[in-house]
Amino acid sequence: MTIQQTSSNIMEKVLERKSTEATEDYLEMIDSLVVEKGFASTSEIAERMGVSKPTVTSIVKKLHRDGYLVYEPYRGMALTESGRSLARSMKDRHETLRKFLILIGLPKDIATSDAERIEHGLHPETVRKIRKLVTYLEETKHQF
Repeated sequence: MTIQQTSSNIMEKVLERKSTEATEDYLEMIDSLVVEKGFASTSEIAERMGVSKPTVTSIVKKLHRDGYLVYEPYRGMALTESGRSLARSMKDRHETLRKFLILIGLPKDIATSDAERIEHGLHPETVRKIRKLVTYLEETKHQF
């Protein structure tokens, strides 16, 4: 494999990872809005995520094609079971990491921000082990 091929493969993986992260973030936001307001609109998603409405519409159409939500233009959207499951899994992952960072002494605002940055990149087994540690630390009231 040449250096150019290796570089191309690395770039493809980076772009794929960013696409996966965006999918997860949008699903989390849609699920949060549905829980909070009973529905999610493209304008509300755009406002909360700091992006344009056309960007949201494009992502929502992709999520519809990928089977994560049902979308009817001008009528609304609803997460499918797989979309809801992935969104809730990401929320749980985020909350586990946030709790862990707070338990090791970080302020809540930093812990929340850092959890958002690292939640997508960790292997599920790593998150499972951190969750187990968080549970232990909470049960024993241990603080650093």
